[in-house]
Amino acid sequence: MTSKDTGVAGLDLEFLQEAALVMSLDGSVHRANSAALNLLGKDLLQRSFFDKVAAPEAVSAFLSRASRSTSSHLGAMEVRLKAGEKRYRALAARVRHADIPETMVVLRLIEANGDHFSVLNRRLAEMDRVLLERVRENILLKEALSENHMLVRELQHRVKNNIQQMLPLIRMSAAKHSSAEVTEVVATASRRLRAMSAAQEALYQRASAGVLSSRDFLEQVVQGTASGFGGSDRINLSIAEEKMTAEEAHCLSLIANELITNAFEYGLSGTGGTIAVSFTSSPEGYLFEVKDDGRGFGEQVETRSSGLTLVRALCRQIGAALRLVDDDGAKASIHFRSRLDHTKR
Repeated sequence: MTSKDTGVAGLDLEFLQEAALVMSLDGSVHRANSAALNLLGKDLLQRSFFDKVAAPEAVSAFLSRASRSTSSHLGAMEVRLKAGEKRYRALAARVRHADIPETMVVLRLIEANGDHFSVLNRRLAEMDRVLLERVRENILLKEALSENHMLVRELQHRVKNNIQQMLPLIRMSAAKHSSAEVTEVVATASRRLRAMSAAQEALYQRASAGVLSSRDFLEQVVQGTASGFGGSDRINLSIAEEKMTAEEAHCLSLIANELITNAFEYGLSGTGGTIAVSFTSSPEGYLFEVKDDGRGFGEQVETRSSGLTLVRALCRQIGAALRLVDDDGAKASIHFRSRLDHTKR
């Protein structure tokens, strides 16, 4: 260690690996360790430190602040030496020693590439920047999703209204004809439209677009179909609360309408008999059943249930299995797993 002033001879700087020196505010260097002499030159004690650095005014202001501070560590600043392109992080603190009346500071120069704290700070700053960018992106995405949600709800509302407007149009067209065939076609079309309307109404009422609850539409479909045959009091209904997609809900609405229609038209007598309708869930998926206590399917399944062609097509659309059995009457079972069910139930 080298010193030109006996007043600072007691200050040991050699324990520091980085360049360290004791200097006055005018740039005069009073003491320097070996690392400082190797970095700044052997003539360091004979010259002003300000001759060695670029932007000496900024360094001088930094040293002045350090001399007035009571802190042992006054932040840091970046210093570039005139000799070479390397940049250094400068740390400064006031020297407090009874034998040193003059105001001096200890200055340490740490190579920026070896300053791990500086690297960490830069990384943290970059993380903050990326985080703020993500926050801005999320805000924009939420705004876009909110706008899309409004558009979807408007579309659902218009579809629901269009379906409801089709019903009187069909009835008006049928009024011009009095044949039994036309009457039957109109009645079948009307029931199917009402079933679709019930699912669409439930979809419009839900806050989460594209997801429906089974109770939101199935009870309305079943009771609406039964009322068309004057048989609302002949329905035993049990519907579990489960979630499914809009496509599954629309298909299940039409399936329910067809099976209940067939039960009334082919299974029950004019005044007697009941229909049990249930929707349940299990680890294997969802099960929808329609059972009447009539004479059963027998060997005339296709004749009795002319709507089964549509039911089978709808089952294929949602990946459901259809099972028809005679069990003290006719029982139709629909088993499927919802596309919302990505894990084992």
